[in-house]
Amino acid sequence: MLNKKHIKYFNKILPKDFVFSEPGDCWAYGYDNSKMHVMPECVLFANHKSQIKNIVKYCFENNIPITTRGRGTGNTGGSVPIENSIVLSLEKMNKIIKIDTSNRLSIVEPGVINTVLQENLKKQNFFWGPDPSSQDYSTIGGNIANNSAGPRAIKYGTPRDNILGLEFISGKGEIHKTGVKTSKGVVGLDLTRLFTGSEGVLGILTEATLKILPLNNSVKTIEITFERVENASETIISLMTQPITPYKLEFVDNESIKLINTIKKNHYEENCNSAILLEIDGEEEYIDTMLENIIKVIKKNKYKEITVANCNLDIENLWSARKSLSPALREIGGYKINEDIVVPISNLTILLKNLNKISEKYSIKIVNFGHAGNGNIHVNLLFKSDKEKKSDNSKKCLKEIFDLVLSLDGTLSGEHGIGIIKKEFINKEIDKGTLSLMNDIKKQFDPKNILNPNKSI
Repeated sequence: MLNKKHIKYFNKILPKDFVFSEPGDCWAYGYDNSKMHVMPECVLFANHKSQIKNIVKYCFENNIPITTRGRGTGNTGGSVPIENSIVLSLEKMNKIIKIDTSNRLSIVEPGVINTVLQENLKKQNFFWGPDPSSQDYSTIGGNIANNSAGPRAIKYGTPRDNILGLEFISGKGEIHKTGVKTSKGVVGLDLTRLFTGSEGVLGILTEATLKILPLNNSVKTIEITFERVENASETIISLMTQPITPYKLEFVDNESIKLINTIKKNHYEENCNSAILLEIDGEEEYIDTMLENIIKVIKKNKYKEITVANCNLDIENLWSARKSLSPALREIGGYKINEDIVVPISNLTILLKNLNKISEKYSIKIVNFGHAGNGNIHVNLLFKSDKEKKSDNSKKCLKEIFDLVLSLDGTLSGEHGIGIIKKEFINKEIDKGTLSLMNDIKKQFDPKNILNPNKSI
């Protein structure tokens, strides 16, 4: 239990109503999208880095664990306050400090919502590459913490590819700056990319300098359906080994198609086993030629049907099918395990075929969809009850899936992170010596282990 003197100190250094200590006020800050919940000791808000610096210094001196959070959209418990932790919310640090199109950069605070930034950039015909599915709610700080991207990552990369520099506060309450404000820079170690994806265990982000890009003025949307998943995989490889890099390249499997058809009646035709939703972007004067070349590539493979959207309504219809998957999964029930594994695209056929076998072996329905262009597949295990979800059968099924992914030169997480949920599996992918090195690095940033303790590594 947090000592009253600590609450008194926090009230002294923070503005009025920036400290929650009553359980009813704190409750909502004890969970994320993993559905795990732990009551915080208290919840603090900050709207300036000097406040964060004072909070961390005090917590360092008094051995108080801190869980930093944005909007709690993560899937692995990364912002759940275990270890009798206080919660530090950065949602009030939501200023877009600068948009500098001449130098292709934007400087933002961590609490800026992804979509809010994109809307402001769009006014100047620019955008920031990462577009996670949670972008209407998730913060830039959260995107950076998990290196979370989305469909556009296939062409424009993840946060790690779209950050020039960072400012953060270490576990001792010291302010550090990393990176540059130029497109090139190689002075010192690259702490910017080390910090990105570190899930809050190395420091608390206070400012990010982002690389922004001009928007192309034309997009073409294409849907391709297949009778066999092998044909879909072969088409994905063909699309990724030709010069026109897709803007987005999404995949849905047979179970996904069945679910979509329950909401959007007969969106997919009979005998359709899998589908790809593809977009290309470019300047208007070139886009039709690009489309012709892409269609030629697709037609070299076996497919069932090709649909090219001819207007905004057609585009919305195609994308609404893909976006209906998550609501459909929620309608089935809240008892699911959502993994975001990644394999090399040349191994997609082997992955998907073996996932079907694993599904049959353990009598667990598995629905697969995701960002096919970089092999990032969201594997959803569906259950009828919480008991079934937590059963030994479920655990064995998940272990076999992870073993399959690693045997195919894959990784256990593309963008959801490790958090609490996946921590027990991390030693499957990372050897003991390397994990020890990572923990030694954390000690340099956070010597008393007060920042998001027992998460990620």
